[in-house]
Amino acid sequence: MSRRLVVVLFLDLVGWTRLAERVDPEPLQRLLEEYYEICSVAVEEHGGVVEKFIGDAVMAVFGADTSQEDDALRALRAATHIRTAVRELRTPAADAAPVEIHCGIAAGEALVTRSPRAGIRVVGDVVNLAARLQSVAVAGEIVVNETVAHLARPHFTMAPVLPVMLKGKSEPVPVLVVTGEADDDRGGDGSPMVDRRAERHRLRQAYHRVARERRPELVTVLGPPGIGKTRLVKEAVDDLVAAGAGPIAVFGSCPSYGTNGNYAALVEVLDALTRQAPAGADLLRADARIAGVLTSLRDASLSRLDESVPGPGVEEVSWAARELLTASASRPLVVVWDNLAWAGQSLLRLIGELREGLQDVPLLMVCVSRPELAGPDGPWFPQDAVIDVGALVPIDSARLAMSLAGRSHGDEVELHDLDLVDRVALYSAGNPLYIRLMMDWLRDGRTLDEVPPTITAMVGAMIDRLPAPARRLLGAASVIGPAFTLEQLALLGEEVPAANVNALAGHRLFHATAEEGGYRFVQQPVHEVAYGRLEKEQRITWHRRLAERGFNPGFHLEAATRLLGGLRPDDTELPELARQAAEALLGEGTVALRQRDVPTAIGLLERALMLAPNGPDGCRSVAAIRLSDALMLSGDTRRALDVAADGARQGPDGEGQLPCMVQRYLLAARLGRVTADDLGRLRAALADGEPDRFAWCRFEQVRMLLHLDQGRFGAAEEAACAALGHARLIGDAYEEDRLLVALCEIRQWSPTPMTEKLSGCAELIERFAADRFLLLPALAARARCLALTGDRSGARSALADAGSVVEQLRLTMGRVLVDQVAGLAASLEGGHEEAEERFRRAADALEQAGYVPVALTMRVQAARELARCGRVEESAERISRLLERREEMDVRGRILCLSAAVLAAAGEGRADPARGEVSTLLKDIDDPCLRGEVCFDLARAHRCLGETSEAGVLAGLAADSYLAVGATKPLEAVREWM
Repeated sequence: MSRRLVVVLFLDLVGWTRLAERVDPEPLQRLLEEYYEICSVAVEEHGGVVEKFIGDAVMAVFGADTSQEDDALRALRAATHIRTAVRELRTPAADAAPVEIHCGIAAGEALVTRSPRAGIRVVGDVVNLAARLQSVAVAGEIVVNETVAHLARPHFTMAPVLPVMLKGKSEPVPVLVVTGEADDDRGGDGSPMVDRRAERHRLRQAYHRVARERRPELVTVLGPPGIGKTRLVKEAVDDLVAAGAGPIAVFGSCPSYGTNGNYAALVEVLDALTRQAPAGADLLRADARIAGVLTSLRDASLSRLDESVPGPGVEEVSWAARELLTASASRPLVVVWDNLAWAGQSLLRLIGELREGLQDVPLLMVCVSRPELAGPDGPWFPQDAVIDVGALVPIDSARLAMSLAGRSHGDEVELHDLDLVDRVALYSAGNPLYIRLMMDWLRDGRTLDEVPPTITAMVGAMIDRLPAPARRLLGAASVIGPAFTLEQLALLGEEVPAANVNALAGHRLFHATAEEGGYRFVQQPVHEVAYGRLEKEQRITWHRRLAERGFNPGFHLEAATRLLGGLRPDDTELPELARQAAEALLGEGTVALRQRDVPTAIGLLERALMLAPNGPDGCRSVAAIRLSDALMLSGDTRRALDVAADGARQGPDGEGQLPCMVQRYLLAARLGRVTADDLGRLRAALADGEPDRFAWCRFEQVRMLLHLDQGRFGAAEEAACAALGHARLIGDAYEEDRLLVALCEIRQWSPTPMTEKLSGCAELIERFAADRFLLLPALAARARCLALTGDRSGARSALADAGSVVEQLRLTMGRVLVDQVAGLAASLEGGHEEAEERFRRAADALEQAGYVPVALTMRVQAARELARCGRVEESAERISRLLERREEMDVRGRILCLSAAVLAAAGEGRADPARGEVSTLLKDIDDPCLRGEVCFDLARAHRCLGETSEAGVLAGLAADSYLAVGATKPLEAVREWM
């Protein structure tokens, strides 16, 4: 229960009672159901909830659960959407008038309650007021109270009417009629800049600090749509150029439509760098890896990337961006990230990383966005470096309008223009885009009375005035997105004469981009209105055609599915279209997951799961499992488990249940919560069901984790190989990649001979050449194997390669992996002090990250190295303290700690009773090198105690263990001792 500001919407059908008197109830019921569906979908899509249906009346509430600053705007947009959609309904009576609604919307304080039985309930005068406003609205009208008008007037124009007497009110209530919807703006191209002197000065100051101190700085420019943010930044850059500062300035803009906004903005920035900075271009020619990253990003931004071959991961992209920015900084850089309100988490994270990671680069990054960026999703930018761009004051609005009027009359403003200027300044509410659009139309000889009262109406009028071929071209381009190419237009079957495109460019609707045949909508409102004006059937056709040709298929198929579902929910094609959309989104989400772009993957996979139908193709279960994987990577363990559990409960006749059930066990195994009995029950369930290789693949991974937890590396390797076989048979590249990396890591400890291990490493190094994040484990495993075989130079080379990857991609846990292997290599070569330092550093990092069992193993290794470099007492003290925590250790750490304690005790002339526990643990260990190390410890302990016969037997066992796997370097040490 809470008291809050809410927005309540009431609407019903006009003339319903009269229609009900003349029409049979059955077709009337169908009409009512269609009407309910339109209302429900519109309200939900705009973030509201339908509180109740009362006959033909609908009550909806916005801001009931969570208040939003634009709740009034959401309610108004939902109402206008319903009004438009309802007019398309077929009336059951042949001579009946078109279906219309009348609507009332009120904002005010209310008490909001929620209960399982009644759901959301809103109590307060605001509910009665909304109902009364609806009753006074005529057909097609939306009537609002003053509070709604105040909240939404920047986006909707309101016409005040005489105050009305409402039932239950003692005084007349001021009301307004909504006359139209305004539109957003994303720039002010073509209009002169007025005022903004203070904001431009702040940006220039920031640049001079960057140039003087040669360090990066980030400034965020925030403001509502159309306020002139982008123009402000461009003007500030122009000021610097005019003053001779000579920055290298590049711009990247995030589109609001589609799924590739991160790529598009980043590609614009990096491409511009290589054009403007000779050193950046030289680096691109010299470094094929960076060139490959940029090519992959460019292909992804155009939806040309082959999903079966994932491009670079987020770490590689971050590295390439840093390298290009650093190389290009021969002069101070200005990088402008525009329209960040549409950016995904990946781009926001990259910007934050660049700010933190380029400490010695003279780089000014300017983030341009709507105020939403200041919310919880954008906490990385400094609060003291925000420039808020507000509305123009009336005098500046008038100056802008007057300057535009003067341009149309040779810089002379006639007397009759002055009244016009004042009216434009008043109507614009200080928004430069609104002023410019008004004056553009007035320049063609029209009067203000002919201009629609809202920006949406203005854009609509602009589109309507275009010739029919141009309107169709505009609509086709809007389906493609905010940026498009002539090639894409041709795919839609549209003739694209240059004259038509140039004519639209002349109307400032398009502008050419750097790409050959490429164009972009100048303003987002034009794109949105053009798209909204298309018939849904046409949108569906074009979305499907683009998807069929491979352009962003997930987005376009999803859009077509939702349109068709809203238009004809019983259409027989809808299930198949939804399946195709789900598969495309699943494919794109899996590619993002393979690249470790987790936020993007989660978004795509959630959408795939929503669309995926239950069925034998397994799409739904795979989407649920991939989403569960992504959530686990993001750290959201609870939700990862919930998604798997939900998937296991759904599906007719058990379809899709088994894979999701296995996924739940796999997540539990990663948390150390699966037993051998659990594994047996899971195997029995799989054996009883229909054969499902995907489920069996995941089952083998559960088995692999269980064996690893118990230190049975040979069995874990066998399970990983079985899982890999299933993945390859079903052609699942995502599973195959994961399993190859896991197999490479497991084989380090398994009985597999060194030659085979090295061969596997070479295979992975070749496979993952384009993704160094996945390459790192193979390099580390190769270094370990070479160190154990005595190839000192080869091990050092592989470690150097691994260290380079870690440093360039800034992989915190990668440093741990390199330290572990480097510690082993140093120990084998007698560098025990270096080995101790490496193991201790790895332990610190692991413990800080929460990996306590492995961290303790590293601390045991470090303590053992102290003994090997002569610090025996210190080593014994550490081992003694670590023994107190042996229950927290994994099997490897426990047996190494115990054997070190046995050896230390023998050095003091006493037999440690832990020898029996070591022998027991040793029976279940199938890591030959670990067996060899422990047996050698015991052999030396027996010799210290004078038990030469036992020492010889154990030394022989150690030698046999090393010999079996081909670990010649430690084998030499054992033989020398013998």
